[in-house]
Amino acid sequence: MKIILESSWFDAAGNSLCGSKCSNCGKVYFPKKEICSECFHDQLSVIPLSKKGILHTFAISHLGIPGIEVPYAMGFIELPEKIKIFSMLTDCEPWDKKLKIGMEMEMIMGVIRRDEHGNEILSYKFRPFTEI
Repeated sequence: MKIILESSWFDAAGNSLCGSKCSNCGKVYFPKKEICSECFHDQLSVIPLSKKGILHTFAISHLGIPGIEVPYAMGFIELPEKIKIFSMLTDCEPWDKKLKIGMEMEMIMGVIRRDEHGNEILSYKFRPFTEI
């Protein structure tokens, strides 16, 4: 069995992240908000977020939480919508050679951990972008 974590973060198909955008000041949020913390307007629309962004910073964790194999990479990805999203990073070993601040990254769906019953928990991850 596969379970999507926080399904409210995704579009109906589960392929793209969704945020909210203030109709008054244009500020974009992830996860979605109902009231803009910039101008306190309450008219925010749901928008799809870009699947590509730039690696802002990253770290390697050697201490994990139950269900996540260590070590693993995590970082902040800056999207064109001017927001930074915290994410696990994948397909980037060896980290010291493949990960570079400022590199282009792309979002994928993947297993981030297993629960206590062995079920796969799916969510978004980012990996280095390579054109095919």
